[in-house]
Amino acid sequence: MADRKFRVLVPETLGEDGLNILREAPDVEADVRTGLSKPELLGILGDYDAIITRSGTTMDKAAIDAGKKLKVIARAGVGVDNVDIHEASRRGIVVINAPTGNTLAAAEQTMALMLALVRHVPQAHSSLVYGEWDRKRFTGRQLHGKKILIIGLGRIGTQVGIRCRAFGMEVMGYDPYVPEKKASESGFQKAADLAGALSLADVVTIHVPVTNETHCVINEKMLRAMKQGSYLINCARGGIVDEAACARALREGRLAGAAFDVFAKEPPTADNPLFAEDIADRVVLTPHLGATTVEAQTKVARTAVTNALAALRGEQYDHAVNLPFMEQHLDDTQRGFLRLARKMGVLAAKMLEKDGSVVSKCQVMLRGGKLVDEDAPRNRKRPYTVAVLKGLLEVAHGPDTNYMIAPILAEERGIAVEESFGESKTYRNLIEIFVAGQNSAAAITGTITEEGRQHIVKLNDYRIDFNPNAQLLMFQNHDRPGVIGKVGSMLGQYSVNIANFTLGRTGSSGLALAVMEVDGVLSPELLSALERDEDMVWAMTVKLNG
Repeated sequence: MADRKFRVLVPETLGEDGLNILREAPDVEADVRTGLSKPELLGILGDYDAIITRSGTTMDKAAIDAGKKLKVIARAGVGVDNVDIHEASRRGIVVINAPTGNTLAAAEQTMALMLALVRHVPQAHSSLVYGEWDRKRFTGRQLHGKKILIIGLGRIGTQVGIRCRAFGMEVMGYDPYVPEKKASESGFQKAADLAGALSLADVVTIHVPVTNETHCVINEKMLRAMKQGSYLINCARGGIVDEAACARALREGRLAGAAFDVFAKEPPTADNPLFAEDIADRVVLTPHLGATTVEAQTKVARTAVTNALAALRGEQYDHAVNLPFMEQHLDDTQRGFLRLARKMGVLAAKMLEKDGSVVSKCQVMLRGGKLVDEDAPRNRKRPYTVAVLKGLLEVAHGPDTNYMIAPILAEERGIAVEESFGESKTYRNLIEIFVAGQNSAAAITGTITEEGRQHIVKLNDYRIDFNPNAQLLMFQNHDRPGVIGKVGSMLGQYSVNIANFTLGRTGSSGLALAVMEVDGVLSPELLSALERDEDMVWAMTVKLNG
């Protein structure tokens, strides 16, 4: 029926602003049913077009299978750990979150902990209510004039920095994936080396996600690099700081204090090292309150509901965490180009990484009818451009970087993104990308053959042809006799087999570029041996899965 209303289930407590939007929508029938058991939820999900959850409702495969009519799963919050993203994407269900709703709340929680820590607020309060009046014992420190290091210059870290400047603090930022220009525009000094920056900072605060790179990044070694008598604050995620090492640093007097809103295990158990009585006078702990404000909960409810209804109505919406486009609507060739574009992004990021460059510019040229959809919205990037960004950012943020968050991360990192279109001559369809940083650039051209095989056909100035699959060894060398044979022998010594090999040369430069698809482990020792060879300009490895 044309006048059928969208049915929306709200199984958890939701901010009143979000509920009001649902109540006032003429095309929506909303049911608020809190306290449902899992069997009860599975029993009714089949009647609904959308569900708006918080963290207490698990939308796993069983729930998604039960939601036969589901088009949207909206999470009134940032994390979507309670949603099976893969299964939702496979079913074409849009998964939406509210990633910016807690930015100010988390920034203010950081400032609250910082002030409480340096002025001993919790300890002074406890002392007073127990009948003491010991002002000297709680002599604190001022923030004015102190140097703060912010690890992670995303939305929250930037907001913390702005507030710290208002307190008269000198702000340093450490984030290898943010260009220096982006940091300086905010009035921050960008640090090039984490250990060096830690040695200069009076206060250190962390605002990065947990990845393989950031897990326990503040470990015993980094804690020993910190300035004597400094303060450490973690309002980001548990697991970034080695809690036991932090407790030792406090006990030994290397740290003057530490404040944590997040823990490696939540809720933390009684044996958590930070709960030790002998360091209680130097520690401030809160139970993950970063997003727990009335305003933040109101904003995330409003954001989740507004975007969920837009998605149901076929209107433009934001913050889909799985896909900004419906991949199942692409044909096999277009899907192939989507995968190729992502690999080209990974390859470009790795090429800049070897030169110590941070990506600041990304240009994408799409050529051919399969790639240029004239009916696509003009205010949204094409899927292939988004896929290039996903690949670029995966190198820094890990493979969980999804298509929707990639443009947001690019904007936060100050990456200028340009998209253009043209005709293709030699090949029917073609993707050309140019990615630049402060020290170097990479230009890559790729296509897919009629047989469906992916090919990189140009790399910088080199005409070359290789299939971007599996594990690659790439190197630039002086174009002399015997180099390739020598490389083959070195790989053989390390039990690495060459599966495919291609070579490109350009003009009379005297240089050549080689790409080898290899089997076996490319150890750091092997790569180091190649880099030391007198015939080599550079060598690098790239894994291109998918």
